[in-house]
Amino acid sequence: MSESRKSLPNKLPYLLMGGHICVDASQAGLAAVLPYLVLDGGLTYAAATLLVLASNIASAVIQPLFGWLGDKKARPWLMAVGVALAGAGLAAIGLLKSYWLIVAAAMVSGIGNAMLHPEGGRLANLVGGNDKAVSMSVFSVGGQVGFCVGPIISVAAINAFGLAGTLVYLVICLPYAALLLVFNRRFLSFGLREQVAEGVQAAHDRWGAFWVVMGALSVRSIVFYGVTSFVPLFMVATFGMEQGSASALITVFSLAGAAATAMSGLASHKVSIPALMVGGFCLIGSAMLVFVFCHNLALCVAMLMLIAVGTNIFNPPAVALSQSYLPAHLGMASGLSFGVAVAVGGVVSPLLGTVGDAVGLAPVLLLLAAFSFVGLICSLATMRIEKKRQ
Repeated sequence: MSESRKSLPNKLPYLLMGGHICVDASQAGLAAVLPYLVLDGGLTYAAATLLVLASNIASAVIQPLFGWLGDKKARPWLMAVGVALAGAGLAAIGLLKSYWLIVAAAMVSGIGNAMLHPEGGRLANLVGGNDKAVSMSVFSVGGQVGFCVGPIISVAAINAFGLAGTLVYLVICLPYAALLLVFNRRFLSFGLREQVAEGVQAAHDRWGAFWVVMGALSVRSIVFYGVTSFVPLFMVATFGMEQGSASALITVFSLAGAAATAMSGLASHKVSIPALMVGGFCLIGSAMLVFVFCHNLALCVAMLMLIAVGTNIFNPPAVALSQSYLPAHLGMASGLSFGVAVAVGGVVSPLLGTVGDAVGLAPVLLLLAAFSFVGLICSLATMRIEKKRQ
């Protein structure tokens, strides 16, 4: 623990974590608003779900652009603007009456989300000093916490104040955006990248190695989205659980994932990052197989917790590793890792739903186990790359 304190001499990773909480709470909070828009706002299911799609596409597609801009010139103020837009976009959704204005507001919220991640990920790397994996794990915990608290905030606020309760996100996000602006000059002092010879930066970019890690991160996203989308339905169909209880398992899954994320940086002190990746995917695949074929509720819940650990224990260190392959493009690496890799899971999830409609949910979960094998191959390739690198 003392090593971590020496490596993280400032509290800036925790400040970045707070911004991550704000934007991801706004993103997750949007999903919780949808039932109210259907029941009270008169939207169809298709129209409501289009809002989430619009927000996610706006966020994922534009993140590499903001990463590219951040690599050209340090723009830490983008994080403050991103937090403000993420909250303002969601706040407006509860007030607007025109459907297409609501779609636009959802996209504004998604763009705000996209503005924080590349710059926040780049700075989490730089402010981490000698322990980038710990700094990245702190930053990543913010996303986990945001996804946990966002739906809670939305439901509580709307139950208390009606759809106008979405204005609570202004109360949360605008002050934090102002706080980030206060630290703008401090963030600028870290520059664009590590202080190494400028002339050799391009030679240090290893795009091939980066895309191998991206493959593993994309598989991790597919598993994450698959578990959160289909496990509650599987529990209802297999064990006859009530929908509320089955959905609550995802909250437990998220909390276990947040704990694993928090420990991931310290775990990278004991085990190499590629070994963490290998172990994570082995845990995911084996636990998923037990989950599908066992018929004991308690054992299924235990396997779900192990899947949460496997999915999250390597994620922040792997992002830090991917950044190390692109030292001249930390912002681009962050935008791709937090944006495109996550979007892959969102794109594949509906395809898995089509499989589930055709042949049932058990084959879908077995497909997730098969995907973990693909992630394992990427992880073993990363291990080989790192051995050559050393």
